[in-house]
Amino acid sequence: MAFLIALPKIQEIMTVIKQTPLLPGTLQWTIGNRKVTVLSDSHFNAGEEFFTKLPEEGVRSSLIEAFRPESLILTTSVFLIESEEHEPVLIDTGMGTKMAPHLTGRLTEALAFIGKKPEDIGIILITHLHGDHFYGLLDPEKKRAFPNAKVWLSQTEYDYWFNNPQLSEQEKTNTEDAREALAPYEMLVDDGKEIVPGITSVPLPGHTMGQTGFLLTTSEEKLLFCADILNLPAIQLIYPEVGFATDADHDLAVKTRRDTLSKAAEERLLLAGPHFEFPCLTYVKVQGSGFQFVPKQYI
Repeated sequence: MAFLIALPKIQEIMTVIKQTPLLPGTLQWTIGNRKVTVLSDSHFNAGEEFFTKLPEEGVRSSLIEAFRPESLILTTSVFLIESEEHEPVLIDTGMGTKMAPHLTGRLTEALAFIGKKPEDIGIILITHLHGDHFYGLLDPEKKRAFPNAKVWLSQTEYDYWFNNPQLSEQEKTNTEDAREALAPYEMLVDDGKEIVPGITSVPLPGHTMGQTGFLLTTSEEKLLFCADILNLPAIQLIYPEVGFATDADHDLAVKTRRDTLSKAAEERLLLAGPHFEFPCLTYVKVQGSGFQFVPKQYI
């Protein structure tokens, strides 16, 4: 009888729990003499139409074997690098609010959760100009979301989007979105040199022609932030030939994917990708005709 009396109260508590949003996903790592924070920004149901060159037998069995949803969910994270040698560096800015309320990035929430304000960010490194990496440059009022930050973008990526007469209509729309997002910011020059102490750019062409990774060299270990060499690791590690619908050059994207993963496996290089599953930092080993992630132990 006491349980029956308490049941309405339990149901009320459960309703509150369901309505309470989860805290932002963050995890901080010490990599040598740097602090790297992974900030979970967003996720969305991609669907098979977002992928190309899927195997004839489909990917359902691979997803089930990997304990992953059959609906092909793509996750996005952003990375913050802190050091006494340079001001805070952000790699990409996530989805922002452009697609709200259907899809809203949680980067600013995640930063606040670790005690950081947008004005604390000094440099933003953009891996490439697809919306889920640059929409977060603007706040809901379309003003600069990071008032003190300067932005770095590879010259090749800039030229592809802003000096290319052969863009498709869809790409032209993306170009206008990118132009609007970058306009309020001072741009750093891509001179091929070290961007800040310990961080250098690494060309990773294919997904976009100027896609760029960033190699962090610390006192103990190297970490390559490898952009979108993988959009859905659960599938593309097993089937490296599978592409993404927005790949600028499928064959080049596959070559970059294979080369980067092979190099990481051979050199025991630590990787972090915005579409790797949170918390993103992982090693790689060769597995048959594909690859397998070996997540970094969190200590």
